[in-house]
Amino acid sequence: MALKRDRRTLIDVARLYYVDGLDQSTIGESMELSKSTVSRILTAAKEEGIIQVRIVGDDVERNEELERQITELYDIERVFVAASGSDPYEATSRLAAQRFIELAPHAGRIGFGWGLTIQRMIQAIPTRSLGAEHVLTPLVGGMPTADTAPSGNNMIVALAERLGCRSERFDAPAVVESSRTWNALMSESSVRTALENARATDLAFVGIGTHGVHTSRLVIDAMKLNEEQLARYLAQNPAGDMCGHYFDPDGKPLGSPTTNRVIGLTIENLQNLPRVIGIAAGNDRLPGLTGAIHTGALEELCIDEEIARSLVRATGIGPGRADSGERCVCPACGAPHPRAAR
Repeated sequence: MALKRDRRTLIDVARLYYVDGLDQSTIGESMELSKSTVSRILTAAKEEGIIQVRIVGDDVERNEELERQITELYDIERVFVAASGSDPYEATSRLAAQRFIELAPHAGRIGFGWGLTIQRMIQAIPTRSLGAEHVLTPLVGGMPTADTAPSGNNMIVALAERLGCRSERFDAPAVVESSRTWNALMSESSVRTALENARATDLAFVGIGTHGVHTSRLVIDAMKLNEEQLARYLAQNPAGDMCGHYFDPDGKPLGSPTTNRVIGLTIENLQNLPRVIGIAAGNDRLPGLTGAIHTGALEELCIDEEIARSLVRATGIGPGRADSGERCVCPACGAPHPRAAR
């Protein structure tokens, strides 16, 4: 049976052994523990998920041709396409986790949105030493009714512990049922501080939702819109959302009644961040993905091969012609759109 120890001890011993490279005897001497006790602590750390094994060379296979085509057809700096696999969500999440590993050491404050792919991405990030000078922060409040994100800050806190860095909290609901509640919460100092922290992120990872699908549908359900409010929302032709804030097929942020029901970064806030990486998996996310690109908020994409092929087909033009001023047909509404401007 694994030795019962507090989580801090498990983390400290794991870091000394796997990151600092100390042997078990040396660790035992420094912490006044026997070598056998150190061994049992390392076993317990594995069972708790603090130690996660990542095999070098097990990186997600990518489709570089599709990546090239999408960067030529759309105004996106970099695109990462996970090659076809049995689970596009897992492959895309692992791809985003790899991108986190590459970029995180160079970012002071790193923000996370919500959604299934964000949750899986956080789980896929391996344990390593990032350093106390780095901070992880939520970009949006928690949504307990739709358990699809790092709900209640827990996953971000756990990730920070695995990486040896700091984390910040966002102690507010992501979605409220009235503009009056929204106004009251937005006046709270803790909420204002959380939003200031989120707006100061150097690197952000956001899930991309599509109107009426999965988390995006649950967000609208949680708003409890009445018949008149729902009609106003639908009249704005919603395509998808990022951080719970909706946009139309042109990437234009929607107004009331949904915009003043969400506690988190707006589309305009995302546009002002230095680097935002959008994550989407599953072909049902295509309308939301296309609209998200048109917002101009995204510098990078991590997507699966199926939705990448659909994104290329949706343009109706060949690679290399996007800068000529030609227009493409958006799959969200069937209307022509110019190449997204940043």
